[in-house]
Amino acid sequence: MNKDLEKLKVLYDNIDVSPNLDDVIQNAFSKKRNRKVIYMKKTNKIIKTIGTVAACGLFTIGALTNISSSFANAIYSVPGIGDFAKLVTFRNYSFENETSIAKINIPEVEFDTNKDIQDKINKIIQDKIDYILEEQAILDEEYKEAYLETGGTEETYRKIETTVDYKIGYSDDKVISFEVYKYQTLAAAYNENFYYNYNLETGDEIKLSTLLGEDFSSIIKEKVLTEMQNRMEADSNKIYDIDYFNEMTIDDSRTFYIDKDGNIVVTFAKYEVACGAMGLQEFIVGNIK
Repeated sequence: MNKDLEKLKVLYDNIDVSPNLDDVIQNAFSKKRNRKVIYMKKTNKIIKTIGTVAACGLFTIGALTNISSSFANAIYSVPGIGDFAKLVTFRNYSFENETSIAKINIPEVEFDTNKDIQDKINKIIQDKIDYILEEQAILDEEYKEAYLETGGTEETYRKIETTVDYKIGYSDDKVISFEVYKYQTLAAAYNENFYYNYNLETGDEIKLSTLLGEDFSSIIKEKVLTEMQNRMEADSNKIYDIDYFNEMTIDDSRTFYIDKDGNIVVTFAKYEVACGAMGLQEFIVGNIK
């Protein structure tokens, strides 16, 4: 059976997500609207059965508002945060349905100084997590169908286990930086990291060009290349694709976060500049202080 799972993992890794995701989801809703879903509330272990509104019994974020109040006390401490902003656990829940098992921790920013900025950032977070779960539901459904079509059975089917969580990076009276990430047990290629860096005075997303200046691309290229070479010299098992990196375009779409010490850390996804075994790659390219 392990060999069968490996074969199905390859199929899963090669599933294409439709660029017209909304249409795909709506079609799935229409086809399988009566499917039942089981989910568990972690706090009281009560199991409820509800009618699903999605092909995989996907819960929308808005439907869980009344679950979240008891989790608002799970406040993450942030260096230098004072009374300016907090990153808290807004909702924390788990669910299980016909294809999936998931644990979800949803953050929100509490920023009493400016509620408009608070609401703007929180809507962006909610929209992103909604999208993550919708996309994952489609992948899980397609994986199960492929599993059954290649000889698997309902009894031997192993559900995809997905976790969505977050962690704080940096915050002061002007800046907040944090990460929302998704990882799963079966197909590591679908692990994802999403970074949020905001100016708390304006509500605008912070760009690398704002932090490092007009010549930010050259600065990042130089610092990352030097660090890659240093790491390879220190450890022969670390191998970077230097030629590919030299040809890369570094622009304001490059993902980054600000760590607790104010370091600006650019990130490269798994497989992007190194072999998959090396995982996500991070490089310090400056400091906001």
